[in-house]
Amino acid sequence: MASPRRSRRTRKELWVGDALLTVATAVMATVLVQGFDGLGDPVPIGFGLAAAAALSVVLWWRNAYVVTRSIKWNGDLALLFSSVLGISLVMVAASWFAEVEPARAWQLLLTGGWLVNLTAFRVILARRGEVHAQPVRVVIVGNSLDALAVRLALRADPRTAYDVQGFVMDRLDDNMPEVVSRLALGSVDQLPHVITKTRAELVVVCLGALDADRFAPLVRELNIDGVDVALSTGLGKVALRRVNLGYVSGRPLVRITAPPLDGGHMLIKRAVDLVGATIALVLSLPVMAMAAIAIRIEDGHRAIFSQERVGKGGEPFTIYKFRTMIAEAEDVLIDLTNDLDGPVFKMQRDPRITRVGAFLRRTSIDELPQLINIIRGEMSLVGPRPLPVREVEAAPRRFLDRQAVKPGLTGRWQVSGRSDAGFDELDELDRWYVDNWSLAQDLEILARTVPAVLLARGAR
Repeated sequence: MASPRRSRRTRKELWVGDALLTVATAVMATVLVQGFDGLGDPVPIGFGLAAAAALSVVLWWRNAYVVTRSIKWNGDLALLFSSVLGISLVMVAASWFAEVEPARAWQLLLTGGWLVNLTAFRVILARRGEVHAQPVRVVIVGNSLDALAVRLALRADPRTAYDVQGFVMDRLDDNMPEVVSRLALGSVDQLPHVITKTRAELVVVCLGALDADRFAPLVRELNIDGVDVALSTGLGKVALRRVNLGYVSGRPLVRITAPPLDGGHMLIKRAVDLVGATIALVLSLPVMAMAAIAIRIEDGHRAIFSQERVGKGGEPFTIYKFRTMIAEAEDVLIDLTNDLDGPVFKMQRDPRITRVGAFLRRTSIDELPQLINIIRGEMSLVGPRPLPVREVEAAPRRFLDRQAVKPGLTGRWQVSGRSDAGFDELDELDRWYVDNWSLAQDLEILARTVPAVLLARGAR
């Protein structure tokens, strides 16, 4: 949450840079494939310019045009990669429907060029930002606990440097944290004086710190002096795309819409699942064949492990995986110690895992047979973790919320620590996914899964 003036300027600069790079990449791809004569061909140039314009719109809509102090795969690059790959898929589909298809080499060069050029552009700007960015001076208005929570959030935000000058509150508690009492600057009535003294650029007001009769006049007064005001709503982890601001009888009203878990959105998700899983299954058949042979050679037992899992709406289904444990693994489960703090079973050094199985787990090859479950409609490419029936039966009732969608081959649990997380954290990750589902989030998770698998983060 940068100062709005600084954010608007930064967004425009980054947008212009992206626009120039996307167009230049389209021209470069055309020249490399067809030579300079290709610049007169309306097909690649037309598709390239249209795709470049669409990419700029998507990145702007997804709030990607912010220069950050550091580039993180989990945020900035994942957003960029998922947007580029999404536009590229749309371009391929559009060319197919229009029966005018640019060269495959051109499409690959365009997509790869966008990924490389736009990533390099952001890395360069981030490094410049680390050297030249001036921290935003902030004053926080609210009770001690809320103000402290906002301060921690601002200090953890990788997108902008914040310099929290202190806290403003009407009531000082005797048992407030030492850092709050040390940074207390005065009461709300003294806020104009505090702003002058600290030269603050931004005032963050915690929800409930001021009533409506005091809040509106204060905002007008601060804005006249060139100070921006932000409201910490206390909405927690609700996705911003579900939050809408409206007015009822002149009063602002925040409305949180339900996630689109039915209708056309789910048809699109199913189409992505079917196409993606089919392509992945065909491409991975040689790897799957080698994995099956290795398992059979190691101990002579079957290569495929099947188990009943709980799917959408609580319906059971049979999941398929490559067997990574000894054949009688289920019989010795009761004698082992669970590393997690809930009904979900996990061991860091499970003695039942075979040598081949350890490799398959580390590389996530053991999950590939689940592509069959996806094609059959029992699972999705992205979704909550598919859990065994006995674990779901032992879980708290709130765990049932995750059954509103199909379980996934990957999900937030895979890219956010995977099985290293505890039971409560796994539950929270799955519930957040269901509550805030969108196709854009699915594409982002798929993009983040690639490095999670390659680096074997949390896999075991």
